[in-house]
Amino acid sequence: MTALRDATPACRFQIPPHNAAVPQARHAVIDVATGWGLPPHHERADTLRLVVSELVTNAVKHAGMLSPQIDVILHLTDTGCIQIGVHDRHPFRPKALLETVDDDSGRGLHIVKYLVDECGGTAGIEPDPDLGGKTVWVTVPLPH
Repeated sequence: MTALRDATPACRFQIPPHNAAVPQARHAVIDVATGWGLPPHHERADTLRLVVSELVTNAVKHAGMLSPQIDVILHLTDTGCIQIGVHDRHPFRPKALLETVDDDSGRGLHIVKYLVDECGGTAGIEPDPDLGGKTVWVTVPLPH
């Protein structure tokens, strides 16, 4: 698989690190994916909506103070997958927190990993030595 930072993005946009930007990012990603052939009411579109919402929410919540903007990068691979990256300037890698009965946060990355694994995709984190921070990315196959 081509690393996200080595791929030429077919679409890249920036959003402010505010909660109101989460639905904006979600809608923009689905619009691009629909243009690449993903039916908007397919279950894979629902997966992308949830994954993008979670990744952008995490960037806003945990990196918003250090990021003047959050970058969302999309790439259509030669193998028919959509790569989505969410870049922020926070230097620390996100961790999926251990879940307990009383926890009301920390489950999002577990959910992202489960959803991406379930559809045959992959996920990862790449540090950005040039800009600082990191990109959290997922690769999700488009349905045939």
